[in-house]
Amino acid sequence: MPRSRTPRALLSLASLISLAAASPLSLLKRSAVWEGGYYNPTSNGGQWLTLARDTYPPGLGEPINLVISSESDGLLMTDDGFFDFCESINFSGECLGQTGGLRQAANLGDGKGMINQTTLLRENFGDPSFGTCLETVNGGFHFRVWRQNGSEADSGAWFLAASQEQNLTLQHGIPPNGYDLGRDQVVQRAIASGGTKSPLTNRTFTTSVANASGPGYYANITTSQINHGIGTDGIVAVLTVKVTSNGSVKSTSAAVPALSLSRHDLTRIAGVALASCLALSLLI
Repeated sequence: MPRSRTPRALLSLASLISLAAASPLSLLKRSAVWEGGYYNPTSNGGQWLTLARDTYPPGLGEPINLVISSESDGLLMTDDGFFDFCESINFSGECLGQTGGLRQAANLGDGKGMINQTTLLRENFGDPSFGTCLETVNGGFHFRVWRQNGSEADSGAWFLAASQEQNLTLQHGIPPNGYDLGRDQVVQRAIASGGTKSPLTNRTFTTSVANASGPGYYANITTSQINHGIGTDGIVAVLTVKVTSNGSVKSTSAAVPALSLSRHDLTRIAGVALASCLALSLLI
Protein backbone atom coordinates (compact mmCIF):
# COMPACT_ATOMS: atom_id res chain seq x y z
CA MET A 1 0.00 0.00 0.00
CA PRO A 2 1.48 3.42 -0.94
CA ARG A 3 2.17 5.88 1.91
CA SER A 4 -0.13 8.85 2.20
CA ARG A 5 1.42 12.17 1.29
CA THR A 6 0.67 15.49 2.92
CA PRO A 7 0.45 18.22 0.31
CA ARG A 8 3.41 20.60 0.39
CA ALA A 9 1.08 23.59 0.72
CA LEU A 10 -0.33 22.19 3.97
CA LEU A 11 3.17 21.61 5.33
CA SER A 12 4.17 25.19 4.52
CA LEU A 13 1.02 26.54 6.15
CA ALA A 14 1.64 24.44 9.26
CA SER A 15 5.21 25.74 9.46
CA LEU A 16 4.07 29.36 9.29
CA ILE A 17 1.45 28.81 11.99
CA SER A 18 4.05 27.14 14.22
CA LEU A 19 6.52 30.01 13.70
CA ALA A 20 3.92 32.65 14.49
CA ALA A 21 2.85 30.81 17.63
CA ALA A 22 6.44 30.53 18.84
CA SER A 23 7.22 34.22 18.23
CA PRO A 24 4.00 36.23 18.02
CA LEU A 25 5.77 39.60 18.25
CA SER A 26 8.40 38.95 15.61
CA LEU A 27 6.36 40.54 12.86
CA LEU A 28 5.63 43.60 15.01
CA LYS A 29 9.23 44.61 15.74
CA ARG A 30 9.76 48.34 15.55
CA SER A 31 12.39 49.95 13.40
CA ALA A 32 13.95 53.38 13.87
CA VAL A 33 12.41 56.23 11.88
CA TRP A 34 14.77 58.33 9.77
CA GLU A 35 14.24 62.06 10.31
CA GLY A 36 16.83 63.32 7.85
CA GLY A 37 20.26 63.34 9.50
CA TYR A 38 19.33 61.19 12.51
CA TYR A 39 16.91 58.51 13.69
CA ASN A 40 14.18 59.52 16.12
CA PRO A 41 15.04 57.70 19.37
CA THR A 42 11.39 57.29 20.39
CA SER A 43 10.64 55.26 17.26
CA ASN A 44 12.82 52.42 18.54
CA GLY A 45 12.47 52.42 22.31
CA GLY A 46 14.61 55.46 23.10
CA GLN A 47 13.70 58.84 24.52
CA TRP A 48 14.58 62.52 24.41
CA LEU A 49 15.16 62.74 28.16
CA THR A 50 18.42 61.68 29.75
CA LEU A 51 18.51 59.60 32.91
CA ALA A 52 19.99 61.76 35.66
CA ARG A 53 21.43 60.22 38.81
CA ASP A 54 20.52 60.94 42.43
CA THR A 55 17.35 62.85 41.58
CA TYR A 56 14.33 63.25 43.80
CA PRO A 57 12.13 61.54 42.99
CA PRO A 58 14.35 58.98 41.23
CA GLY A 59 14.25 58.60 37.46
CA LEU A 60 14.11 62.25 36.37
CA GLY A 61 15.92 63.35 33.24
CA GLU A 62 17.13 66.39 31.33
CA PRO A 63 16.14 67.34 27.77
CA ILE A 64 18.27 66.26 24.84
CA ASN A 65 17.61 69.43 22.88
CA LEU A 66 20.23 69.58 20.12
CA VAL A 67 21.30 67.28 17.29
CA ILE A 68 24.33 67.68 15.02
CA SER A 69 22.89 66.10 11.89
CA SER A 70 24.78 63.41 9.98
CA GLU A 71 24.00 65.48 6.89
CA SER A 72 26.77 67.78 8.10
CA ASP A 73 30.16 67.55 6.38
CA GLY A 74 31.92 64.26 6.94
CA LEU A 75 34.55 65.90 9.14
CA LEU A 76 31.84 66.61 11.71
CA MET A 77 31.19 62.89 11.97
CA THR A 78 34.70 62.39 13.40
CA ASP A 79 35.69 63.11 16.98
CA ASP A 80 38.34 65.65 15.94
CA GLY A 81 35.98 67.50 13.62
CA PHE A 82 33.16 67.61 16.15
CA PHE A 83 35.37 68.92 18.95
CA ASP A 84 36.99 71.47 16.62
CA PHE A 85 33.53 72.79 15.74
CA CYS A 86 32.73 73.02 19.45
CA GLU A 87 35.88 75.07 19.96
CA SER A 88 34.65 77.42 17.23
CA ILE A 89 31.59 78.22 19.36
CA ASN A 90 33.69 78.52 22.55
CA PHE A 91 33.02 75.16 24.21
CA SER A 92 35.88 72.99 25.48
CA GLY A 93 36.57 69.95 27.62
CA GLU A 94 36.35 70.08 31.40
CA CYS A 95 38.72 72.10 33.58
CA LEU A 96 42.21 70.56 33.40
CA GLY A 97 40.65 67.34 32.12
CA GLN A 98 38.83 66.67 35.38
CA THR A 99 35.23 65.46 35.14
CA GLY A 100 32.94 67.30 37.51
CA GLY A 101 29.37 66.47 38.44
CA LEU A 102 27.40 63.29 37.95
CA ARG A 103 27.35 61.59 34.57
CA GLN A 104 24.00 61.07 32.90
CA ALA A 105 22.83 58.30 30.58
CA ALA A 106 20.65 58.30 27.47
CA ASN A 107 18.89 55.80 25.20
CA LEU A 108 19.07 57.00 21.59
CA GLY A 109 17.03 54.11 20.21
CA ASP A 110 20.04 52.67 18.39
CA GLY A 111 20.02 49.30 20.14
CA LYS A 112 22.61 50.10 22.81
CA GLY A 113 20.10 50.93 25.54
CA MET A 114 21.03 53.40 28.27
CA ILE A 115 24.66 54.49 27.89
CA ASN A 116 26.68 57.09 29.78
CA GLN A 117 27.46 60.43 28.19
CA THR A 118 30.55 60.51 26.00
CA THR A 119 31.74 63.79 27.48
CA LEU A 120 30.62 67.14 28.85
CA LEU A 121 31.76 70.39 27.24
CA ARG A 122 31.68 73.73 29.04
CA GLU A 123 31.70 77.35 27.94
CA ASN A 124 35.30 78.57 27.79
CA PHE A 125 34.78 82.36 27.56
CA GLY A 126 37.20 82.53 24.63
CA ASP A 127 40.02 80.74 26.49
CA PRO A 128 40.38 77.14 25.22
CA SER A 129 43.00 76.24 27.83
CA PHE A 130 41.52 77.40 31.13
CA GLY A 131 38.18 79.08 30.43
CA THR A 132 36.15 76.06 31.47
CA CYS A 133 37.68 76.35 34.95
CA LEU A 134 35.93 79.70 35.24
CA GLU A 135 32.66 78.14 34.10
CA THR A 136 33.03 75.44 36.74
CA VAL A 137 33.26 78.11 39.46
CA ASN A 138 31.06 80.90 38.11
CA GLY A 139 28.49 78.91 36.14
CA GLY A 140 27.53 79.36 32.51
CA PHE A 141 26.53 77.12 29.62
CA HIS A 142 27.45 73.48 29.03
CA PHE A 143 26.22 70.40 27.18
CA ARG A 144 26.46 66.63 27.54
CA VAL A 145 27.26 64.56 24.45
CA TRP A 146 26.15 61.20 23.03
CA ARG A 147 26.67 59.53 19.63
CA GLN A 148 23.91 57.61 17.83
CA ASN A 149 25.86 54.72 16.33
CA GLY A 150 24.31 51.46 17.51
CA SER A 151 23.52 48.64 15.09
CA GLU A 152 19.78 49.41 14.99
CA ALA A 153 20.09 53.12 14.16
CA ASP A 154 23.60 54.00 13.05
CA SER A 155 23.21 57.61 11.92
CA GLY A 156 26.46 58.87 13.43
CA ALA A 157 24.65 62.02 14.59
CA TRP A 158 25.64 63.77 17.80
CA PHE A 159 22.96 64.30 20.46
CA LEU A 160 23.46 67.10 22.99
CA ALA A 161 21.72 67.98 26.24
CA ALA A 162 22.45 71.68 26.72
CA SER A 163 21.62 73.86 29.69
CA GLN A 164 22.64 76.90 31.66
CA GLU A 165 23.92 76.21 35.15
CA GLN A 166 24.37 78.34 38.24
CA ASN A 167 27.67 78.85 40.04
CA LEU A 168 29.40 76.37 42.31
CA THR A 169 28.05 77.88 45.52
CA LEU A 170 24.55 77.17 44.20
CA GLN A 171 25.65 73.59 43.45
CA HIS A 172 25.37 74.04 39.68
CA GLY A 173 21.57 74.20 39.82
CA ILE A 174 19.58 74.99 36.69
CA PRO A 175 17.98 78.48 36.61
CA PRO A 176 14.40 79.01 35.37
CA ASN A 177 14.13 78.11 31.67
CA GLY A 178 17.74 76.94 31.86
CA TYR A 179 17.39 74.04 29.41
CA ASP A 180 15.90 76.14 26.61
CA LEU A 181 18.39 78.94 27.33
CA GLY A 182 21.28 76.48 27.00
CA ARG A 183 19.99 75.19 23.67
CA ASP A 184 19.36 78.66 22.32
CA GLN A 185 22.83 79.84 23.32
CA VAL A 186 24.48 77.01 21.37
CA VAL A 187 22.29 77.74 18.33
CA GLN A 188 22.96 81.48 18.50
CA ARG A 189 26.71 80.93 18.52
CA ALA A 190 26.64 78.29 15.78
CA ILE A 191 24.63 80.34 13.26
CA ALA A 192 26.61 83.55 13.80
CA SER A 193 26.80 85.77 10.74
CA GLY A 194 29.99 85.05 8.82
CA GLY A 195 30.41 81.63 10.39
CA THR A 196 32.59 80.46 13.26
CA LYS A 197 36.33 79.76 13.51
CA SER A 198 38.24 77.36 15.71
CA PRO A 199 41.02 79.10 17.66
CA LEU A 200 43.02 75.86 17.57
CA THR A 201 43.06 75.17 13.83
CA ASN A 202 41.63 78.32 12.18
CA ARG A 203 39.14 76.01 10.48
CA THR A 204 35.87 77.80 9.70
CA PHE A 205 32.29 76.54 9.76
CA THR A 206 28.82 77.66 8.74
CA THR A 207 25.72 76.21 10.35
CA SER A 208 22.03 76.06 9.49
CA VAL A 209 19.29 75.14 11.95
CA ALA A 210 15.87 73.49 11.74
CA ASN A 211 13.49 72.90 14.63
CA ALA A 212 11.80 69.56 15.38
CA SER A 213 8.93 69.13 17.83
CA GLY A 214 5.53 67.53 18.39
CA PRO A 215 4.62 63.82 18.50
CA GLY A 216 7.71 61.66 18.90
CA TYR A 217 9.57 64.43 20.71
CA TYR A 218 8.30 66.11 23.89
CA ALA A 219 4.55 66.04 23.28
CA ASN A 220 4.01 63.47 26.05
CA ILE A 221 6.66 64.73 28.47
CA THR A 222 5.55 66.67 31.56
CA THR A 223 7.55 69.02 33.75
CA SER A 224 7.27 66.51 36.59
CA GLN A 225 9.54 64.15 34.60
CA ILE A 226 12.29 66.75 34.16
CA ASN A 227 15.13 67.26 36.61
CA HIS A 228 14.74 70.35 38.84
CA GLY A 229 11.10 70.64 37.72
CA ILE A 230 12.00 73.07 34.93
CA GLY A 231 9.86 72.95 31.81
CA THR A 232 10.86 73.13 28.16
CA ASP A 233 9.18 74.41 25.02
CA GLY A 234 9.69 70.94 23.50
CA ILE A 235 11.87 72.03 20.58
CA VAL A 236 14.92 70.08 19.42
CA ALA A 237 17.29 72.21 17.34
CA VAL A 238 18.85 70.22 14.49
CA LEU A 239 22.13 71.72 13.29
CA THR A 240 23.73 70.99 9.92
CA VAL A 241 27.36 72.11 9.93
CA LYS A 242 29.53 72.70 6.88
CA VAL A 243 33.29 73.29 6.75
CA THR A 244 34.07 76.43 4.75
CA SER A 245 37.86 76.33 5.08
CA ASN A 246 40.34 73.88 6.55
CA GLY A 247 42.41 76.54 8.25
CA SER A 248 46.10 76.23 8.93
CA VAL A 249 46.43 72.54 9.78
CA LYS A 250 46.86 69.51 7.58
CA SER A 251 45.44 67.07 10.11
CA THR A 252 42.71 67.41 12.69
CA SER A 253 45.09 65.78 15.16
CA ALA A 254 46.68 69.22 15.44
CA ALA A 255 43.46 70.38 17.04
CA VAL A 256 44.74 68.98 20.35
CA PRO A 257 47.35 71.46 21.61
CA ALA A 258 50.27 70.55 23.82
CA LEU A 259 49.86 71.86 27.36
CA SER A 260 52.69 74.32 27.92
CA LEU A 261 52.37 76.27 31.18
CA SER A 262 53.89 79.71 31.60
CA ARG A 263 54.23 81.51 34.94
CA HIS A 264 51.12 83.50 34.00
CA ASP A 265 49.24 80.25 33.29
CA LEU A 266 50.25 78.78 36.63
CA THR A 267 49.10 81.92 38.42
CA ARG A 268 45.72 81.68 36.73
CA ILE A 269 45.39 78.00 37.66
CA ALA A 270 46.24 78.79 41.27
CA GLY A 271 43.63 81.54 41.29
CA VAL A 272 40.94 79.27 39.91
CA ALA A 273 41.87 76.51 42.37
CA LEU A 274 41.67 78.96 45.28
CA ALA A 275 38.27 80.19 44.11
CA SER A 276 37.08 76.60 43.85
CA CYS A 277 38.23 75.81 47.38
CA LEU A 278 36.52 78.90 48.76
CA ALA A 279 33.30 78.03 46.94
CA LEU A 280 33.40 74.46 48.21
CA SER A 281 33.99 75.65 51.77
CA LEU A 282 30.72 77.57 51.58
CA LEU A 283 28.90 74.35 50.73
CA ILE A 284 30.17 72.43 53.74
